[in-house]
Amino acid sequence: MGVIKFRKRNRNRYRKVYPFLRRKPIYETILEGSANIEVGYIDYSNTDTGTYNFTSTFTTVPIVTATSVETPGGSSANVNVYIETITLTEVQIRVSDANFIGRVHLHAISSS
Repeated sequence: MGVIKFRKRNRNRYRKVYPFLRRKPIYETILEGSANIEVGYIDYSNTDTGTYNFTSTFTTVPIVTATSVETPGGSSANVNVYIETITLTEVQIRVSDANFIGRVHLHAISSS
């Protein structure tokens, strides 16, 4: 698995700034390396298992984080969310409540 590094760079340092015209620093974040990031969600309706198929292609198995979110008219989002299986093409996420009505947001990140 590769390493993703971020660093800050002052955009005002790339042109000559004389002391009496000193500008306030404007920072930008630079990504060193490449990353494949996908964000999605799974809607649950009286079930405890959901599957999300990735739209982008991953070369290595991605790292996935998931959190439950309350939806209007749904049940409480006070459930445990855990990943049951994960492959290059899909992730299967379960919740602790068998009658969960709501949404689970997920982030899948893979670096190369």
